[in-house]
Amino acid sequence: MIKTDKINKKIQKHFNDKLYARITRGIKNDFEEILRGYIIKYSDDFILVKEEDDFQFRGFQIIPTYTIKGIRYNKNDKYYDFINKSEYEESWFNLDETSDIDLSSWDTIFEELRNKNFHIISECERLDDDLFCIGSVIKSTKKSVHIEYFDAQGYIDESPVKHKYKRITKVTFGDNYTKVFSKYKRRKN
Repeated sequence: MIKTDKINKKIQKHFNDKLYARITRGIKNDFEEILRGYIIKYSDDFILVKEEDDFQFRGFQIIPTYTIKGIRYNKNDKYYDFINKSEYEESWFNLDETSDIDLSSWDTIFEELRNKNFHIISECERLDDDLFCIGSVIKSTKKSVHIEYFDAQGYIDESPVKHKYKRITKVTFGDNYTKVFSKYKRRKN
């Protein structure tokens, strides 16, 4: 509980102060990943991060808070923060109409992404699962999301792929990869 309280305080501080965050994510004895950017919205169960890499915006990621192992803000991160804030206007670090997603539950998240016509990447990074699904949200239910998946050649699957919420560890949207690739999706003849 102490670790959870500490993480929650860091989430709140980084959000309130618009601080650059180096977020270590993972599940014990399973996967680990680093995410860099700005926490632009949060709830008890999720954070919405405007991902930054090499001083460029890379899209948005929604991650469950239970996967957060730590949030760092050391001298290096402070300098990255300084550079980003020197390069971009203050509005860059805030929510806008596009990125304002209801983070109450996976169901509300996917329903909003569907309503906003986003193509997304839904992932389960656990070593036993390692699921990756790119496409548009067809529908969301209380326990799962159905995605019109397209493969590495842009071919759309005949039926939607179902991802159970309990397995999802990250959702990406608004990134260049998804935006460009989705323009070239196609159906098999």
